[in-house]
Amino acid sequence: VQGWSADRAAQEAVLRGRGGLFALSYVSRAMERDSGSLHRVAREIADHAGARNGSVSLTGALCLGDGCFAQVLEGPGPAVLDTFDRILLDPRHRDVRLLEFVPIASRRFAGRSMAFSGELAPGILAGAAVEHRLMERLGRGSVAHQAQVIATAMEAGLRPIA
Repeated sequence: VQGWSADRAAQEAVLRGRGGLFALSYVSRAMERDSGSLHRVAREIADHAGARNGSVSLTGALCLGDGCFAQVLEGPGPAVLDTFDRILLDPRHRDVRLLEFVPIASRRFAGRSMAFSGELAPGILAGAAVEHRLMERLGRGSVAHQAQVIATAMEAGLRPIA
């Protein structure tokens, strides 16, 4: 993953110095091409992640669209990093693009260990992936605004917590 350091000791040192909550957003290309199968896989991922995330204080949401997955993870930095390391090895997707890894004051998806917000409107995820590749090639900064667009669209697709 471009922009993702393989030096775990350095990552941990930064997180120890900051503490608190972090949010990580990424977009990736799904390996499954059939729409029905892709929805099934996304639900399986969300269900499995939800069971695991609760034990390490992670919250977040997963969505799909344009043949891509997008996910937001929130929680303690080390737990977010450990989870993202596992995500990078998952064979159900490729071309993982880290959009954002930032400290946060509060959780956007509080109370949801891993929500599945369904399929986003066409163009949102594909646009984020294309913009990320362009920014990498140009050697330019962040696509954090795309991460915010995706997270907002995810929130809109969720049912209120009862």
